[in-house]
Amino acid sequence: MRKFIWGLLVIIFIGGLVFLSLNSSKTLMTSNSGKITEKQFINDIKKSSAGQQEFANMTINKVLDDQYGSNISKTDVQDAFDTQKAQYGASFKSVLASNNATEEQFKTNIKNNLVMNAAVKANYKVTDKQIDQAYKDYHQDTTISMITAKDENAAKEAIEALKSGDSWNTVYKKYTTEKTYTSKNGQLPAFDSTSTSIDAAVQNAAFKLSKTGDYSSSPVTGSNGGFYVIQLDKTTSKPSLNSVRSKLSDRVVSTFLNDQKNTTKIQTIIGKILRKENVNVKDSQLKNALNAYMTAGISSSK
Repeated sequence: MRKFIWGLLVIIFIGGLVFLSLNSSKTLMTSNSGKITEKQFINDIKKSSAGQQEFANMTINKVLDDQYGSNISKTDVQDAFDTQKAQYGASFKSVLASNNATEEQFKTNIKNNLVMNAAVKANYKVTDKQIDQAYKDYHQDTTISMITAKDENAAKEAIEALKSGDSWNTVYKKYTTEKTYTSKNGQLPAFDSTSTSIDAAVQNAAFKLSKTGDYSSSPVTGSNGGFYVIQLDKTTSKPSLNSVRSKLSDRVVSTFLNDQKNTTKIQTIIGKILRKENVNVKDSQLKNALNAYMTAGISSSK
């Protein structure tokens, strides 16, 4: 299965579940073996590990959005959505379907993860050493055009056409399966190495191109299984460290969040925020769902 979203944790649950009434006796299913009511269904979900995790996710997202959601604009979400959609091309709808998700859920997930980054950044001490290393690894703003090919053979054919002298625009129109940036012949918004929306493989391939008009000599294989042909349109000079310090901090935080070794540290940060907001679970079946967060870091701080 293709990876659903690069650099971001995706949790898709049973759509519409939150709208069901806990006390409803509405019948959801009948059979010769008996029926299932809405109340039975909800109670089973609440006791399941998936239900417990979803309740924890809902609580965390609600609190973090209230505290840090203002840091994320609709434009931030839409730009990330468009960029990632373009990298899936014609397969985007099937990827959504295989993950039981809609475009709105995809956008919601993007926002939740951007908010999570903002929350951790506000509560995590990024050191000068980390910033210095991030700056050493930093690659400046780069603009590329990209063909999202239907398969590897199509990507190879597109490259051969470019080698034969066909223009980028002609080859793009013939071989791309993505429609998001059609009006610009596949040109993506500028990105740098702190981007979490552009596949790492695409970034690496783009940063290796040396001059305007250069294109990938072989298909670029994305972490989602897709195949791309990219052309360098523009690159800028590397800016000063201070001018990109905030973006470097974002990158450090993103790396921190995506490292499984930091699970306990992340839970400690989130738990501190939840406790500060006086989160109090009232339902007996869900009372332990947030334990990993609410108790994280307490004993070690005593």
